[in-house]
Amino acid sequence: MNGMQLTRLKSLINYALIILIVLIGIVTVLLCSRNERALKKGNRLLENGDFIGARNVYERIIARNPENFSAHYGLGMSWCAETIYKTELHLAEPEDWYPAIYHMTIAMNMKEHRQVQETLAILHFNLGACFKKRNDYATAIKLFEQAVAYNPGLLKALNMLGALYHERKNFSKAEYYYKQAIAVQPDYAMAHFNLGALAWARQDYQKAAESFRKAAELEPDNSYFQNWLIKAQEHAGNH
Repeated sequence: MNGMQLTRLKSLINYALIILIVLIGIVTVLLCSRNERALKKGNRLLENGDFIGARNVYERIIARNPENFSAHYGLGMSWCAETIYKTELHLAEPEDWYPAIYHMTIAMNMKEHRQVQETLAILHFNLGACFKKRNDYATAIKLFEQAVAYNPGLLKALNMLGALYHERKNFSKAEYYYKQAIAVQPDYAMAHFNLGALAWARQDYQKAAESFRKAAELEPDNSYFQNWLIKAQEHAGNH
């Protein structure tokens, strides 16, 4: 092969590489465009309450592109929305929450995203509430603690943990979670009241009265808080 032929061959190879790169780019753009259209369709189906139809769309996207974060998130949301719907109809079982948690966890492992974390927190809280209804408090506590791990500011999970540890007479942990709730939202009246109830259980009536007073100040129309404040003040005066 002479020099002219070698030069021509190199030119052909370079030209072929350029064509290949362009083709790859075109295919990538087409796939992205196809996935975007499919995602919009899946989201519309989800908004209209067609959970199965939405899942079918998201699953097809994942089959083409297993790393598609939005499809995994949408798949998790479709299970979540369906289970919330079942819950409203009193048809949901604890097991119904697991597919949503599974797919949302996959999305979380692909990309740390605040909205995904907050969704996972709610999912674990709801599953924990199911086990609490079954009186499986140990499992409920684990799930509520997982919810707080995903979202440290989830007030209902913090307060519920305080209440469950209170019931189990683990007063130090109960106090910790009540105070965490108050740290997140200082005007959270129920957490102040529960802190007062904890002090009452410890027979520290003065501290109970202080917490009940704070709760009553935050919700002056709450007669339940007012009655406990009066009761704590009476006991504090007698001790």
